[in-house]
Amino acid sequence: MIIQQLVVSENRGHEGYWIAFLCVLILMIGALLLPYNSVNHQHNNLQAHQVLITELTPPPLSMIAELRLAYEEIHYFHEANQAWLSVRQLEEDWIAPFVKDKSWAHQGEHQWSQIAPGIYQSKPAQGGPGYLLNSQDQALDIWIDFKNTTPQANIVKVNVTAQVNSDVKTRPNTLDTTSLIKAGWTQVVFESEQNASEHGH
Repeated sequence: MIIQQLVVSENRGHEGYWIAFLCVLILMIGALLLPYNSVNHQHNNLQAHQVLITELTPPPLSMIAELRLAYEEIHYFHEANQAWLSVRQLEEDWIAPFVKDKSWAHQGEHQWSQIAPGIYQSKPAQGGPGYLLNSQDQALDIWIDFKNTTPQANIVKVNVTAQVNSDVKTRPNTLDTTSLIKAGWTQVVFESEQNASEHGH
């Protein structure tokens, strides 16, 4: 024989109202915070001359992937030998995109030149955007010239020879980012850099 007993709450179901209220409150807080975690909010932190790597199409992404690997090789060589690899050395070591292989031909036969120590600029022979790899910084720095109209001399800042304690020391030429921006170059921003910038705020 089954005995059933009805247990009535002392506050007659008021705890159900509290649970429903808490659920609604959580949903409201989530709805208010959602825009701050959206991709659009991340894009708003970009400057006018910057582009997020996820917004690029496959052709530039292929070149950027090769430049990322080349940056690691160039930066490692400089830290070990205190010297920058030349374009010829990069080609002889079969480091893409400097080596003239099938991928090089497919991407537009870019002619690379070292415009300053650790800074490499390309000019495609078959049209398309030009690229610039700045290996002087600790972080990867890649720029794209979609118009491909900027002369090399206009984006390098020449540093004069300085005399310190009777020892002549020559500072290497550096990248003139102001001239780059004025010439219409676009700086590639990687997701890790974007997240670091947001966390810094």
